[in-house]
Amino acid sequence: MKRTILLFTIIALAAGMAVPAAAMRPYKAPSQPVTVQIDTVSIETPQVDTTFAELPQVDTVEIEVVEPEPVDIRPAPLKPGDCIGIFGISNYIDSTALLYGVSVFENWGLRVKFADNLFKKNGRYDGTLQERIKATQAMIDDPDIKAMISTRGGYGAAQVIPFLDYSPLFENPKWIIGYSDVTALHMVLNNMGIETIHGPMATRMEGDTTSVAFLHDALFGDAPGLSITTNFYCREGEATGKLVGGNLSLIYSLQGTPMALDMKDAILFIEDVGEDSYAIDRMMQNLLLSGKLDEIAGIIVGQFTDFDDYKGQDLSLPGIIYSKIGNRQIPIMYQIDAGHEWNVHKSAPNYSLYLGRRIHLKVDQNVAYFEYVD
Repeated sequence: MKRTILLFTIIALAAGMAVPAAAMRPYKAPSQPVTVQIDTVSIETPQVDTTFAELPQVDTVEIEVVEPEPVDIRPAPLKPGDCIGIFGISNYIDSTALLYGVSVFENWGLRVKFADNLFKKNGRYDGTLQERIKATQAMIDDPDIKAMISTRGGYGAAQVIPFLDYSPLFENPKWIIGYSDVTALHMVLNNMGIETIHGPMATRMEGDTTSVAFLHDALFGDAPGLSITTNFYCREGEATGKLVGGNLSLIYSLQGTPMALDMKDAILFIEDVGEDSYAIDRMMQNLLLSGKLDEIAGIIVGQFTDFDDYKGQDLSLPGIIYSKIGNRQIPIMYQIDAGHEWNVHKSAPNYSLYLGRRIHLKVDQNVAYFEYVD
């Protein structure tokens, strides 16, 4: 297992919140000693006014990033009596929002633990950065917890993911469940070979009995693949590869970072919410120009809730996707019920997907479907 040590400078602010600054690149010493002749010079030291010379305390922190050899790690199915942890790395929620979700888990026979940062409002977030890191790490480290489900999305996961130690998940795998902002965590874990579940979150279950039942099957056994009637926007073909992806905005935002999604020979799943046509075009253009769309074996389009093409003046969603895929002969499954539709409009379910697991995708003139193959 290859391990890389990255150094980050942490500046402690007055509020006590540590914020990561730029990573420091290690200096490589020359192979041979170098002798430099320096002439003696006279330096006159001026007096310095130090009235405002106080600087924030700076600590150098070593963060170990685990880069394992390619593996396939699948957490075990849950059983009654197991423990599920509820964690929050994004937007704040209050305790009443969890009542329904907790009752669902208890009806499944599960014990419930709460992350320590929950209900600690810090602006838009569920606690300070340190609180979110510490509480999430504690759940990852806890061998009693067999699954971790996020409270909600929003923003904040990208702040947390560089500072987590994922190595305990290689010895004691556990399901990580969520969608939207949790895509950042899915990406990191799927890149490491650890399967996760793209599915409902703990505050997004009330009334959505279909999605809740599907999540139960995903956690306690094997959720099936999905099928739809082939529509005009599907492209025929078949391919096999790992199902990866999630929220397109998150995939786009982590491009060019060490956490960028590995799409090599994968089936890419994308969904989003509240984005204009030009914004989706910009994100897909990024995947095109970076060569990511040349790597994928197929694409599955989920819900693009409240997509706005300015009353037809801009490209439609299928128009954008096809303009970027071009002549690449890959299957396109358009459009499955996975994403934000229930959260926003209570109009369609959010089916659970095993991310990081191999699927076989086939689209013919009648049916478009995928099934898990191992």
